[in-house]
Amino acid sequence: MNYNDPVQLKEFLNRAAKLDVDGGSAADFEQAVRRLETHRVQVRVGFEVARSASHQAALLTVVNIAHRFALGGVFVDGDLGVENLVGPDVGLPLRDAVRKLGGTDGKFESGLPTIVVGTVSEQSEHAIIVTFEGWRGGVVRRSSARLSEITSVMPAAVLAGAMATAEAFSMLRGNVEVGRRAVGLSLWRPDASNDWLGSDSDGPELVALPDHLWVLGLGHLGQAFLWTLMLCDFPEPQKVRLTLQDMDRVSNSTQSTSILSWPGTIGQRKTREVGSILEARGFQTTLIERPFDGNFGHDGKMDPAVLVCGVDNALARARLETPGFPFIVEAGIGHTSMDFSALRVHTFPSCGKSAAELWGKQESRSIANLDKPAYKRLADGTRNICGLEQLAETAVGVPFVGTVGGCIMLAEVLRLLSGDQPDKLVDLDLRSVKGRRAFANSMNFGAVPSFQPLP
Repeated sequence: MNYNDPVQLKEFLNRAAKLDVDGGSAADFEQAVRRLETHRVQVRVGFEVARSASHQAALLTVVNIAHRFALGGVFVDGDLGVENLVGPDVGLPLRDAVRKLGGTDGKFESGLPTIVVGTVSEQSEHAIIVTFEGWRGGVVRRSSARLSEITSVMPAAVLAGAMATAEAFSMLRGNVEVGRRAVGLSLWRPDASNDWLGSDSDGPELVALPDHLWVLGLGHLGQAFLWTLMLCDFPEPQKVRLTLQDMDRVSNSTQSTSILSWPGTIGQRKTREVGSILEARGFQTTLIERPFDGNFGHDGKMDPAVLVCGVDNALARARLETPGFPFIVEAGIGHTSMDFSALRVHTFPSCGKSAAELWGKQESRSIANLDKPAYKRLADGTRNICGLEQLAETAVGVPFVGTVGGCIMLAEVLRLLSGDQPDKLVDLDLRSVKGRRAFANSMNFGAVPSFQPLP
């Protein structure tokens, strides 16, 4: 990568590096990338991963996310010779699945951020302990009691893994509170008035999984949603039907935020890259590679009842309700060094504002401050000011934010299938989870999404 070429930087730059660039702490782009290359994370796994699909889902989520910002390596210590029970690599040794996701075998080393999945005999003082139960997932302190770590709601285990990587990232950035606090969320009752560690915030046993969905946008959020869906224990995965809509192609920078993107697929349509992974899981896919322009209507006989949207485009979001999908789940995340860890999830139709009211008059996004040291240094060596401005407009991104969002989006559908009212809005920032908000959607959703009952 040419660190003096803004066009190459936009194409190749790891989006987490922009956090230091846009925050002003990096003198140049190369320094920001080198900091990521010093980041290392270790994961310790207990005996539970041998027989627990949910523990494996948490582990694989941790590895898949962490290797995208810990460029110095993600080292996994524990018995990985067992059979993989989840995802597209079911039946392979778990070690092979971990390696495919970017993990490396390693022995426990003191001083590194340490994520613990399951029961281990030795833990670092500030270990990040993954835990989950029912609809709840997060991390606790080493000395705290864990939840039962029994769940039929696989997104809770994925959520716990995503929360753990968020904490590890925060530790790498110098946050001294990490390892000394409990951080988590109830997917059943995500509002701050409910303690995620308390059973009162839990929901019922999961009875069904959605098997017919339309997914609009296959970037950061869309891929995180599909990763979470892929790890669910479908009785008949071959009957899962997914319509995938996106026009973009995979770039080198895509891999830093999108957790179904891998080297070797650069230049491919995202629909085809993601579709091939989903079909390896056994799902059926239909690919749509044209804009979501509102010029089509929902066909109740052929189209799914649920639209899941993760696009960063105000015009497309404003048109979400135009086709007439009975139920819509939409999410958006922050894009600057100030709000990159923030996310919002909406459902429609809503008792609140419509999609058109929320995004129909969306103001244009402000660009990053070109007075930051890295941009000033780059401007001194280039005449491509347009390319520099486009680079500045590129979003900051870390994949654990989208993964938490993907878990919440899928949970809204699962709650509808469980006879509950979804939320019209879930609003949270991973740097201050205690300040989260959630508001119930009082609309009467008459159409039941297509589903598979669980045994």
